[in-house]
Amino acid sequence: MTLRRSQTIQQWWPITQALDLVEGSVAAVAAAVHTEVSRFVADEPVTSSWEAFASLDAAFGAAPEFSNVPTFHLVLPSNSKWTVLWNNSFLCDGYDSLCHCLTHNHGLTTVHWSAHDELTTFQPGASFHHRYAKGVTVVERSVHVAQTDGRWDFFQSGPLLPEENVQLYTARRKRDRLNEEHLSQLLSRLGASPWSEDFYALPGRCFTIHRTAPPQTITKRRREDVLAKGCTQRYQRIGSLRCRA
Repeated sequence: MTLRRSQTIQQWWPITQALDLVEGSVAAVAAAVHTEVSRFVADEPVTSSWEAFASLDAAFGAAPEFSNVPTFHLVLPSNSKWTVLWNNSFLCDGYDSLCHCLTHNHGLTTVHWSAHDELTTFQPGASFHHRYAKGVTVVERSVHVAQTDGRWDFFQSGPLLPEENVQLYTARRKRDRLNEEHLSQLLSRLGASPWSEDFYALPGRCFTIHRTAPPQTITKRRREDVLAKGCTQRYQRIGSLRCRA
């Protein structure tokens, strides 16, 4: 089954293949994200602001460019208990470490996830890392299904979530144990629909963080180069082998 994404989400695909979730108000999450990003790049100037956006497309469009590591962070409000994180990495990178720090250092429940049935900036696969704080301990549940050239890998660790459909993990083919549709259903049971525009509390105010003087070694790309039709064909070299598992 092919997952239906909202029009704006589809337009920004594959950059929106990871829209991480943090439980808490947008103001509380924004403050925590600012603290962690500032700590990550302590030797760089960082600017932040609350900005009003008329739509999800306008919020994504505030990123001046794309880069291999995040230089622009966006904290998005939603119509739920969750706040959503997005950044301008064309590799959809930099989320997992941030989510771990938000849980470890600020006690916030987080869900780092990624799902794409087709080849994008990575080979096909789906995964999630659900974390919450129990005292000073971070309790983590992880499930990972992904193509690695000619093979499919499956991995799970940590205590099961009540919202998981564990019967999926018994499928003979590893690729069928978790995919876009399955992960979307899991997130829905957790109270989140990040691939639906109606999920976001927009028009509204979002929090933005800019690294204003990142290292020159960072690779930058134009929006049209990342989002152009057929961009996935440029990554065919990564996963050219057909998978048997």
